[in-house]
Parts: sequence; C-alpha cells; structure tokens
Amino acid sequence: MRAHEVKLLQPLLDYAKAKNSVRLLGPDQAKARAPTVALASQIAGEDLARWLAPLGIMAGGGDFYAVRALAAQGVDPSHGGLRVSFTHYTSEEEVTKLIEALDQVL
Repeated sequence: MRAHEVKLLQPLLDYAKAKNSVRLLGPDQAKARAPTVALASQIAGEDLARWLAPLGIMAGGGDFYAVRALAAQGVDPSHGGLRVSFTHYTSEEEVTKLIEALDQVL
C-alpha cells in the first residue's frame, strides 16, 4: 500500500512545487510524508474546498486544529489551507483530476 501512496502523491507534490499560486506545506518528497497533503494559497482553504466540490474533488479547508503549526509555517490560521488525503483505493486518474481542478480554481 505504501508504494501505491508514494506513486500517487509525487505528481501532486511536484505540481505544487512548480506553481506560484500554491504552496506545499511539508516535505516535497512522497517517501517523507504521510498520504495527506496540505496546501496554502492566497485563496482561503474553505473557499478552495468549496470551489473544488462541483469539480468532483472532495477536500477540506480550514485550520484542522493545527493553528500553531500553520502559524509556524507563515500561514494565517484564520485563512487556513486546503487538505487532501490519499488512500489505497485512490486512483491515478483521481490525482490527475485533482491537479486539473486545482488549475481551474487557482
């Protein structure tokens, strides 16, 4: 399962590293992180999650009870971030769909 998670995560991490409109919170290598990705942008996390929903992307937005961790990374906790999680049944097609949806809303 871990190999599948790493394979799925890396394209999103690479996407986030390459974009000026979004900032990856945490390590940029899939092997060094859990299969949950937090992103920060100029758009509030809750707004991003709401805009992604009609595009078929289920994501969360907010501070996720990690106020101090967000602040330590320079993210205003009241602005929050976007969080997406991967599981063993997440497909490569779903990751591609997420990246395409992020391109639409960012």
